[in-house]
Amino acid sequence: MGFWTARQERAADEREADGLWWAWRQACEGAGLCTQTDTASGPTVVTPRLVDIVLGPPTVLTVALLPGQLLSDVRRVALRLAPHLGAVALRITPLGQVHARIELLAADPLDGTVELVPVAPGLVLLGRDETARELVQSWADDVAHTIVQGVTRSGKSVFTYGVLAQLAADPLVTLCGCDPTGLLWRPFAGTRHAAWQVSGVADPAAHEELLLRLVEDMDARIADLPADRDTLEVTEANPLRVVVLEELAALYRVADAASTTKDPIGKRLRALVGRLLAEGAKAGYRVVIIVQRAEASIVGSFERAMCSLRISFRTDNAASVELLHPGAPREIADQHTTALPGIALLSAPGEELTRFRAPYLGGYPEYVAAVRLACGPELDGPTAIAA
Repeated sequence: MGFWTARQERAADEREADGLWWAWRQACEGAGLCTQTDTASGPTVVTPRLVDIVLGPPTVLTVALLPGQLLSDVRRVALRLAPHLGAVALRITPLGQVHARIELLAADPLDGTVELVPVAPGLVLLGRDETARELVQSWADDVAHTIVQGVTRSGKSVFTYGVLAQLAADPLVTLCGCDPTGLLWRPFAGTRHAAWQVSGVADPAAHEELLLRLVEDMDARIADLPADRDTLEVTEANPLRVVVLEELAALYRVADAASTTKDPIGKRLRALVGRLLAEGAKAGYRVVIIVQRAEASIVGSFERAMCSLRISFRTDNAASVELLHPGAPREIADQHTTALPGIALLSAPGEELTRFRAPYLGGYPEYVAAVRLACGPELDGPTAIAA
């Protein structure tokens, strides 16, 4: 009985492997992951060769890439391949120089939550990608400026809370900026950061005054650079100033409504933000722009070009993804319009377009508690200026 059972199981495995072989070939043809040449006997289609199959769970395929193909070519069509291989998603990793390891997943690898566990000082955990790799950035070294977009309830605010909670405790960082909502800076009351923060929209001039103060500080830092340096050395005396512009579109709308021919405050705000983006990196400034949609009227081509780290949470349409991630595969952009809260796309220097889940700090109460813990018990300093 055991002999026949083993034989039947082996035959079933062979049938499953044969089915996967044919499914792989047909899926590659349908997704365009192949080459076609015309011969005397007709067109010949060549697909990446399936060199090994390990039946799972999880089932793992080893594929030899075609000459001229890259791993990114396979990743680009993963959403097209997965359902025809009986998978919800694919985890694609390099295997040597010309082979790919493709793991067939029964569930989205970004399901669940990612706990916010602070990493080493000076580093910020952005999240975890589909290969279970932690995305960590050094705000001082790895990025110039950042832009984050996402519709309401997409996880954008919780992500911002997590980033600020990690940066708040760093003695080499000062958190600055404008918050029309009045909520972002409220936990920083009494801390060393609060003097560089403005909340609310009742007085747009207060935001202009802060931005002007930041630009003047930036100019002074540049003027004081040693003759043999073109960038500021970040120290406690000259900390990295992370300038967060929360809901920038709302701030611009309020400023434009208050503008007159003689007092165009909206134009002045845009000019000051533009200066921080253009000149701030060498002076120890990092701008973080947060918007619901990075539309051209708010974040033009200049602003997007200055932001080397770009993050998109759920968007209202595929065109919004294209604004921050040019060249993103259409199927990925379409899928992202229904992404769950906390799931985002990331573009960064040296990185392919990456889908990841942001760490979950909790709601607003947890954010307040985290900031208070990070900033210490002595909270007798200034509060954010109320606009």
